[in-house]
Amino acid sequence: MIKDAAMLLSWILDSSPDTYVTQNIPGPGCEMDDFEDKLLGCQCLACDRDCKCTAQYGNAYKDKKIDLTLLGSSVTPVFECNSNCSCPSQCQNRVVQHGISVQLQIFNTDNKGLGLQTLEKIQTGTFVCEYAGEIISLQEAQRRCNKQKDTDMNYILTVKEHCKNGILKTFVDPDKLGNIGRYINHSCSPNLSMVPIRVDTMVPKVCLFANRDIEPLEELSFVYGTLRPDQKTGTKCYCNSNGCTGFMPFDEELKSSFYFLE
Repeated sequence: MIKDAAMLLSWILDSSPDTYVTQNIPGPGCEMDDFEDKLLGCQCLACDRDCKCTAQYGNAYKDKKIDLTLLGSSVTPVFECNSNCSCPSQCQNRVVQHGISVQLQIFNTDNKGLGLQTLEKIQTGTFVCEYAGEIISLQEAQRRCNKQKDTDMNYILTVKEHCKNGILKTFVDPDKLGNIGRYINHSCSPNLSMVPIRVDTMVPKVCLFANRDIEPLEELSFVYGTLRPDQKTGTKCYCNSNGCTGFMPFDEELKSSFYFLE
């Protein structure tokens, strides 16, 4: 089973980051206060609808599976119970903080390089893994992207969350410090969906959940950004799905072929 230190045994040395991390870490230009300021906790013994962690936005989970209406949503925030809460570790509102619980395997795809597949059946709504790495500023993300050669792999993701004050953007780069999530390829018809989830701080965890039942040995995938059927340039997409747009999504704000989540 791939999780925590045991996952290191499965890494492909030529393509792995310099350091394996299990969660996001602060990188150049990030707001350190976002990492250091801890969220308040609830005083529940058994969290229910009166729990202060879920009272404002509702409970995101049922039987440890995410509410399917949240998959791919960038509007409704999700807060899990945290280290300041009184509830036990088996609380129904503690899921992604427990890490990976399914068996995953890095493998060679036919035409996309390395990929990630499951070794067991995954039910709809199940948490699969985070896409973890350095949290960096927009300026640092632009600098790193503009230094890349056309042949370089690019792992930076932009997470966009819509809130009352505008759009909140988080830039995650697992190139040098990352986890197993960096091996998940893009697909225009993915079997995983991204949900930003907060636990101890306001820095979101980029969490990937099964949006349908996934069979053993099936490759895992998610949409790297907003699909644009009219896009005619960029990095060619090899997902071969029926809904393939032909090109990988990119973030024009960074002035390069740059994958992002929205």
